[in-house]
Amino acid sequence: MKKSLGNFIELAIAYVIIFLILREWLIPVMQLTNTGVFHLFLVFIGLSLVLSLFQVHPILSGLVKFGYITWFIVFVYSESPFFSGQTIPFLMHEWKWNMTAFLSGDFGKVSDSFRTVLFVALIWMLIYLIHHWITVRKNIFYFFALTVFFIATLDTFSDYDGKVAIVKVIVLGLIMTGLLFVKRLWLQTDAESNFIGKWKLVIPMVVSVMLVSGVAFYLPKTGPIWADPVPFIKGVAGQDGIGTGEKTVGYSDDDSQLGGPFQGDNTLIFTASTRDRHYWRIDTKDTYTSKGWILSEGNFGKNVYETNTPIQTSLQVGSPETERQVHMDIAVPMPFLIQTYGMISVSTQDSPLFIQDEHTEKIAIEQQNGESKLLSNYTISYSEPVFSMEQLQMADPSTLKTVDPSFDRFLQLPDTLPQRVGNLAQEITQDKDSVYDQIKAVEKYFSSHGFRYDKKEVAIPAEGQDYVDQFLFDTKIGYCDNFSTSMVVLLRSAGIPARWVKGFAPGNPGRISDGLQEYQITNDNAHSWVEAYIPGTGWMEFEPTIGFSGNVNIDYDIEQDTPQQEQVLEAEKKQEQPKKEEQEPKKETSNSTSFSFDSVWTWMKKHIYVWIALVILMIIASIALFMQRKTWIPKMQVRAFRKKEADWTNFDASYHVLTKQLSRIGLRRKDGETLRAFALRVDASLETEEMQKLTAVYEQHIYGKDKREVDFVELKESWEYLINRTIG
Repeated sequence: MKKSLGNFIELAIAYVIIFLILREWLIPVMQLTNTGVFHLFLVFIGLSLVLSLFQVHPILSGLVKFGYITWFIVFVYSESPFFSGQTIPFLMHEWKWNMTAFLSGDFGKVSDSFRTVLFVALIWMLIYLIHHWITVRKNIFYFFALTVFFIATLDTFSDYDGKVAIVKVIVLGLIMTGLLFVKRLWLQTDAESNFIGKWKLVIPMVVSVMLVSGVAFYLPKTGPIWADPVPFIKGVAGQDGIGTGEKTVGYSDDDSQLGGPFQGDNTLIFTASTRDRHYWRIDTKDTYTSKGWILSEGNFGKNVYETNTPIQTSLQVGSPETERQVHMDIAVPMPFLIQTYGMISVSTQDSPLFIQDEHTEKIAIEQQNGESKLLSNYTISYSEPVFSMEQLQMADPSTLKTVDPSFDRFLQLPDTLPQRVGNLAQEITQDKDSVYDQIKAVEKYFSSHGFRYDKKEVAIPAEGQDYVDQFLFDTKIGYCDNFSTSMVVLLRSAGIPARWVKGFAPGNPGRISDGLQEYQITNDNAHSWVEAYIPGTGWMEFEPTIGFSGNVNIDYDIEQDTPQQEQVLEAEKKQEQPKKEEQEPKKETSNSTSFSFDSVWTWMKKHIYVWIALVILMIIASIALFMQRKTWIPKMQVRAFRKKEADWTNFDASYHVLTKQLSRIGLRRKDGETLRAFALRVDASLETEEMQKLTAVYEQHIYGKDKREVDFVELKESWEYLINRTIG
């Protein structure tokens, strides 16, 4: 009993350490992928370790884990409670959607819920392997080394700071390695039952590791001897020049060279306290050069406004009854205003002048003497506009011909723009009854044609290659600049005035105080989107980037003549409703997607060469496994019997396993040959005496009536020695 309790305590301590190490695995994955519900993943890790600790039956353990994963998916991704009538339909829809996407090879359409299931399944398998390493191999070194390498790699090549995590993992890993070493040492010296004596070694070891690690952590350290390898690697890859290196995300005036990867930056720029969710507008650009955006030439005036006076812009403003305020606390003061849609005026304790550039609509902050002014806080009064759907639908494409010539700069396109871009614009907008419907068709195009949001795997157009053309037809991978620029170019190609807008996305919502939601906006929230002109309505903002949701308010005051129109308008309402901002693409869903064996068969015929290659590889692997069966089968059997109790039942099974292995290497028992004669022949061939010892006990077990005491541990060692001899 004491031995069993001691083993349980040792295993419990080991699992606590493993839980802490796996937590250090999970933290950077959650941070770098902007994945929430970190605590739910930790609960699954803890649950799996507890089930392994108490040696719950594999079937029951699997059911518990499967139940938790099911609840996890429904809780995170479904809007309905787990115990509701919507749970089963939701799970069935997710299953059919993802299996169809998987079997069709369109892995980009796999939903976030399915990715989560795969990630949790990976954790499940990892914990099973760790359990095997601890209980059977008594060695965790490879997992320990892999963890240090994983965190060190992320610390070097990503935004994750893993200095403290590496120290934690090294300390925990050394303690774990020491515990398992003492465990193996005690097994080898037959001192397993001496629990107190074992811990006389463990406790000083643990104290020494923690003491030395603490002293080493707090001692002063010199700088690195070797240079940072990242700049060198980028230089070798040709990514250290202007326009080709990885840029840092954030607002910038220069947009003439778009493309290439971005490095994240979570520096806080400003905090806004408001009742509404806002897109934070700074300025616009009107001239597309095939590589980026610049400003057109022309004489544009400037308007001067004082604090608390109405500021006129080209955008609509809501009714005075809905006027509200947003309080801005600027962490990184800038010489220009952060604007909101529906902005009326700006107030501040200082008395600056607001200088509005009619060309870009950027509003600079200046003192009375003309010098730039930096404000640490100010208040914006605004009233969000509400657009009438009836009015939007009244603007048919023919009204574009009545637009004032001053809007020509918002129809500009470079002469080098490939014709297929214009053809695509006509294809998307044809058969649309209104300008608004044409714009929405372009906006929705990116979410249903295989485009993917990514800040890292973003190409740079080559010399003579158009930025938009490359994104639309070649890569289909990019971030907001790719999506917004492409939408502007497509709209202009269809004859719709459009301009490129820069600023910040809504940011991360924080605490609520006095009815005001606090939003923290960082450099990572720097964003670009589209404003399009609709005759009879004016400028209106649109959001084409996958994973982002717009903020426009629509009054659906149009009559619904048919149920089909009602369904379309209802879907439109859901799309227009503001949602929580996301940094990664959201899952795509489709109610019309159905799983059928015909689609699977079509996909198989389309990828026939892939299937042939897979079959050939499976045949080769099967032949290789068959040829090497004399080696890998006994190794698996040795590992299996190590975990079993040493008794008559398992001894009988192990003896038959040994005779089968002897038969594989050519030492088959002959017809009429006695067991003793067979054992003598085996021992003579393998140069041992162990087979005779095992056979004598086996004969006693089969034929003997008065069975004497047997040392099964010694027999188990003899059996394993013979198995290893057959492999050698």
